[in-house]
Amino acid sequence: MKRKINCILIIILAILVFISGCEKEVNVVKYEKGTVTVSVDPRIELISIIQTLAGVKPLTRLTFDYKNNVLDYFNEYRDCPAIKSFKKYNLEGFGYGKLIYFMLCCNYNKELLSFDEKLYNKQDQIGIFFKDKNKTNDFIHQLNDFISVSKFDDFFDSNEDCYRKYVAAYEKIVDIVNIKENLEQYYGIEQKSYNVILAPLIQAGGYGIKIEDEEELDDIYCIMGPIDMKNNNLLFYIEDLPKYIEYHEFSHSFINPLVFKDKDKINKNYKLVKLFKEVQSDMQKNSIGTVETFLDEYIVRTAVARLINKYEGEDYYRRVIELEKEKGFIYIEEVCNSLENYEKNRDKYPTFESYYGEIIKCLSSIETE
Repeated sequence: MKRKINCILIIILAILVFISGCEKEVNVVKYEKGTVTVSVDPRIELISIIQTLAGVKPLTRLTFDYKNNVLDYFNEYRDCPAIKSFKKYNLEGFGYGKLIYFMLCCNYNKELLSFDEKLYNKQDQIGIFFKDKNKTNDFIHQLNDFISVSKFDDFFDSNEDCYRKYVAAYEKIVDIVNIKENLEQYYGIEQKSYNVILAPLIQAGGYGIKIEDEEELDDIYCIMGPIDMKNNNLLFYIEDLPKYIEYHEFSHSFINPLVFKDKDKINKNYKLVKLFKEVQSDMQKNSIGTVETFLDEYIVRTAVARLINKYEGEDYYRRVIELEKEKGFIYIEEVCNSLENYEKNRDKYPTFESYYGEIIKCLSSIETE
């Protein structure tokens, strides 16, 4: 009987070890409710630490304890191959959204980063950078070497309380579940999941990334750097406009596919090209250098303004309009007027996609000076 009990205990222990070894998410600090998460993700923290050590912009301009801890802890690893390769690739265009997108196509287990080549290469969007499989494998190997040599997991684990503080403070102010509901009602479609990743070392603002699923629904991401500090605490939101960044970054996942599938057609629309050239100098200040990205940002910013008008109120709406005009989006009110027609005729236009052609007509009809 005793031997039988021992055998059962051994089997149970083996199952527990197996389950533990199969765990896909290790060390992730998160708030989770339904299909919505807010987290500090080790994949993004890893690459933002490498970016910080490499001194490659855009990085946060704020100074705070956690940033100082990163610099102190990892300073001796500045000459690692991963840092040198990152600097080289960055000069070739591996930055901003491409960098974040690459990391979201990786899985992170304890002390090991693995790359999902199939997931990465199936995406038909501007996030692709690596075309050479050998180059990809080499970089992943270098990242794993950095993880091992620097004991990255030990550092991440030791800062768990700090990460939890970021997540708790953010979740207390910004209702992501409400944002999800508003977005799906306004655009007329659902997404598989909504994921906010707080990244204390990257630039103020964020990135909107979509990871396509095998099914129709997608995992969409809003990766955010700190906007400001208050009482020595990082703020991952605009204090007097707390939902603006989330609406903006998540909206990219709804609107980008509509714009970029017609990239050739857009570049042949001489009226859109003319409109872009009129404001090109202002657009360059916003890192917008092509007609299609200009169109994409215009539609996203307009849709966000209307979302805020509908769900957050007229005062917030007027603030957003002025904010966008200051950035050079001087015709935003004309497009907002067009979207009012969409909002009043949802029986005719059940989804944003069904109204997309009318937005193109509106922008194409704007008379430039």
